[in-house]
Amino acid sequence: MTVDGQARRFTVRIRPKPTLIRSGLLMLLIVPLPIFAALLFLGLSSGSWPIAVIGEALCMLLCWLGLVMFRATFVGVTTTSIVEHGFFGRATTAPLSEVASVVLAHTYSTSTTETLPQLIVRDRNGVRLLRLRGIFWTEESMRVIADSIGGDLELPPEAMTSAEFFDRYAGSAYWFENRPVVAGVGIAVLLAVCVGVVLGLMRLLGQPMAGS
Repeated sequence: MTVDGQARRFTVRIRPKPTLIRSGLLMLLIVPLPIFAALLFLGLSSGSWPIAVIGEALCMLLCWLGLVMFRATFVGVTTTSIVEHGFFGRATTAPLSEVASVVLAHTYSTSTTETLPQLIVRDRNGVRLLRLRGIFWTEESMRVIADSIGGDLELPPEAMTSAEFFDRYAGSAYWFENRPVVAGVGIAVLLAVCVGVVLGLMRLLGQPMAGS
């Protein structure tokens, strides 16, 4: 987190967990790089290795863009407002004068006893102005934001399930949460795209595939 750092208009400004970058790099080493290395090796014999190199270069470009977008993500508080700059570049601003409640709760992770912090800031009508999830933000940074907003911080004494959290603080859920069908379809599409890319590269490299 930074306090009154590069952007002087912010009283405080926090960024997502730096461990997310390390996790992303680890996934890159485990999955894409070995696949492209194998395709490059197979393409050496047929002379089609430049295709594998181009594919790897595109993959690296996407990773670099992801890193740039990650580093641009932050939540900041000024003397008059809360500013959130999301991963996909969407920026939102909420006046501090509209803040009616600030809650720092702990919810159980799916099918585990581990809990994650959740910071939710709402207006007088219960509309979500800001929500920080423990999967992306540390509890320390959440407390910094809460202190900067001011007012009483509600701290539920016991952890709750996600369903209990969303029921108690209605309107806190994002559109994709509590929708297992949407999550399942998203994962299936992602897997299909990954398999399609690998098979497409294999065909371009002239490698035999099952049934061909």
